[in-house]
Amino acid sequence: MASSSDLNSGRTWLSQPATPSSPQSSPGSTAGTTTTPSSVESLDNLPKTTLEKVAAQQHSQSHRNGVSLTEVVQTIKPKDFLSVHKAPCSRQGFLTGIGAGAGIGAIRWIMGLPVPKAANWAVGTGAAAALAQYEFCQWRRRQEREKMKRVVEVYDRKQAEMKAKEEQQKKRREEEERLRRDKEEEERTRRSWYRFW
Repeated sequence: MASSSDLNSGRTWLSQPATPSSPQSSPGSTAGTTTTPSSVESLDNLPKTTLEKVAAQQHSQSHRNGVSLTEVVQTIKPKDFLSVHKAPCSRQGFLTGIGAGAGIGAIRWIMGLPVPKAANWAVGTGAAAALAQYEFCQWRRRQEREKMKRVVEVYDRKQAEMKAKEEQQKKRREEEERLRRDKEEEERTRRSWYRFW
């Protein structure tokens, strides 16, 4: 269901002059152009589904290059809040935030601040510490991932070098074996022409 602000933005979009959507359309053709009503009153006569389509089309055109905050919020489901502790680094961030918030809140209360102000300090410090710890943990995970990627690349390269070396040794052994057999065959043929027994 489109909101009233989406519908108003749709009216603004519809009241603008029509422009060709593709540079290939000719001036006489109607394909590729958008027809617009000449006044806002004619929009009220349009069916509601058409207004929703216009608002959705205008919304998608305005955010073609990026993702809006509304679209991001719409992807969050209620069950996501039940599994937030399973996300990597979230447990460590929560525990750090709880500890830092409780510590700073208690210190500020002992220093003489009223309880509401000390609680504000505790919540703010806890949120900041949790976020900082979470981001630090994510940074470390990215570093470890890059390190593992480099290790795997080096390992694969070493394996390829070892395989190539083994192939070369195998070919060299086969060549040596072939030369030895040829030499033995040549010796045998050279000796056999004068032997009588």
